Amino acid sequence: MKIFAREFLWFTTAIILALPVAYLFIGYMSLTPAGNQSTIYEQTFEMELFMMGGIIGIIFTYIMRLFIWAITKIIIEE
Repeated sequence: MKIFAREFLWFTTAIILALPVAYLFIGYMSLTPAGNQSTIYEQTFEMELFMMGGIIGIIFTYIMRLFIWAITKIIIEE
């Protein structure tokens, strides 16, 4: 049960950290609509990019977790 709780905590942390990464991902794209208002296709594309940025944020959070785990294993063994 302790392992499940720890994994759930990391998953929640990854979701929380993924939101700012997704906003930064969209912000760096500097998307502007072709006309005065964006079309439904442009809005859909922007939402897909936001979700992709969130997924990238989750992946990088877990990669960061693996690096921290590896460093602590190396330090503890020495």
